[in-house]
Amino acid sequence: MFSLLTKGTTSTRIAIANINSSSSSNTSKLLLSPLLTKSQFRKLSNTKCSLLRIKKSSEADSDNATTPNNKNTLNSNTENLDQANSNIESKAHFHERIEDLKQPKSSVLTDDLLFKAGIDVEQPTSRQTSMENDVSIDKGEHQSNNTNNSEQDSTDSTASGKSRRSKRTRKSSTDIKRERYANIFYIFLFSSIIGYAGYMARDWEDNEPQDLKKDISNGYTPQLMYQRFKRRFNSLFSYFQEPPFEDLLPPPPPPPYQRPLTLVLALEDLLVHSEWSQKYGWRTAKRPGCDYFLGYLSQYYEIVLFSSNYMMYSEKIAEKLDPIHAFVTYNLFKEHCVYKDGEHIKDLSKLNRDMGKTIIIDTDPKSYSLQPDNALPLKPWDGTPDDELLKLIPFLEYLVTQQVNDIRPILNSFQDKYTIPDAFNKRVELLREKFYKDNANKLQGNWALKLLGVQSGSATTAKFPLDMIREEGEKNYIKFKEMVDEEKEKIQFQQEKMAGSQTFTLKDYVEGNIPSPEEQMKMQLAKQEEIDAEFEKYKKEKKLEQQQKQ
Repeated sequence: MFSLLTKGTTSTRIAIANINSSSSSNTSKLLLSPLLTKSQFRKLSNTKCSLLRIKKSSEADSDNATTPNNKNTLNSNTENLDQANSNIESKAHFHERIEDLKQPKSSVLTDDLLFKAGIDVEQPTSRQTSMENDVSIDKGEHQSNNTNNSEQDSTDSTASGKSRRSKRTRKSSTDIKRERYANIFYIFLFSSIIGYAGYMARDWEDNEPQDLKKDISNGYTPQLMYQRFKRRFNSLFSYFQEPPFEDLLPPPPPPPYQRPLTLVLALEDLLVHSEWSQKYGWRTAKRPGCDYFLGYLSQYYEIVLFSSNYMMYSEKIAEKLDPIHAFVTYNLFKEHCVYKDGEHIKDLSKLNRDMGKTIIIDTDPKSYSLQPDNALPLKPWDGTPDDELLKLIPFLEYLVTQQVNDIRPILNSFQDKYTIPDAFNKRVELLREKFYKDNANKLQGNWALKLLGVQSGSATTAKFPLDMIREEGEKNYIKFKEMVDEEKEKIQFQQEKMAGSQTFTLKDYVEGNIPSPEEQMKMQLAKQEEIDAEFEKYKKEKKLEQQQKQ
């Protein structure tokens, strides 16, 4: 019995000695470190368990011990075990407290709820976790102990990262339905495009325009199918590229009332010039001689005003130039242009007029790029006073009086069309000198006139034909201007009288008290007669006032 106790006491003493020696070398180092890693915490836990087992065995030995010395030794060893155990527990409690402080505060919004709401929750990767572990390990351990601990921690972080990634990649039933519907839509869209392309590449039909089928035959070769598809596809955009009407102007009047030629005039930088300033904003200036140019040529030409701006911007300017439409027959705007190659072009072939008797005067070569032979170009006007517009009148008047069938050869006879007014004046001067010289020679060689006493100086009374035409044109312009001024005054007087009168009210429309079209016509005629009588009275009063002033 004593031998067993002695044996047990000896084994207990040996175990305690081993633990004390190991505690002095390893456990003491762990207890002195300020922070513990996971591997270090495991070592302390294992040491604590070993101490508890040894303590139990020592207590059992103390109960069986017979001598006082053995009991004292066992008691001292037990106290050492209790002290080591208390140190380990305090260090473990401190480490758990630090870990609790490191952990973020919990929230009601978990990763699952955020993922279902469509928010991608970023989680720390295994690389970041291993880097943090390496930094913490370097603070308290040597390089030999860090290798095994980092491998174990990286393995744990990799496993946790995989679990988090799998949590992020999982899909809800709503996401699965959404993807299925999206795939169905893409398949339907792709099939529709393929079917539409095949329909556009079909053979030509009898009811399709001949211009569309030009130079492309039927057949199902890849080249022919592509050509038919391209031709049909481009024709879809013709609505936006072509003018709103096939014929922009109505048919010309019968010959007795028809002007010999058609003159197409640009508006911007030819007749007017617009500028913007910070002080006054937008201001529009009328070119010097614009009224005379329009009024004089309106007796020879059908004048068409073709603006490069939209109707909403240029219509008011056109109304200011000719309020009663006495000079300008028609107004066209940017909406009536042809859109081609990124440019708006004024296509004269859409005017429903003879191309050989149509002239366009413009400052932008791109505007008449489809019919350059019909163009009489001018440089853009910048708002400074000049007489370039008036210099064109003799040449344009000459074209009308010669009754040409095609004006294009005459325009192309000038090398530089920008200098047509000056070159034409030089030709006219040569013809004028030759005319007067030939006329003088004829009179000097006529002996019959000398016998009658007619002096040769009377030959100078003969006038050059173009000068005679110009004089007649001036007389007609003066008469026409007086008539236009009188008619303009009458129209303004009618507008003032009609502005305050209202034929029908909203109550009449609601109650149905609207007269028939015949009755409305009679009412308008009666109103017109009343206004005419008032205007005649107004003219007489104005004439009497002028006589009294004289």
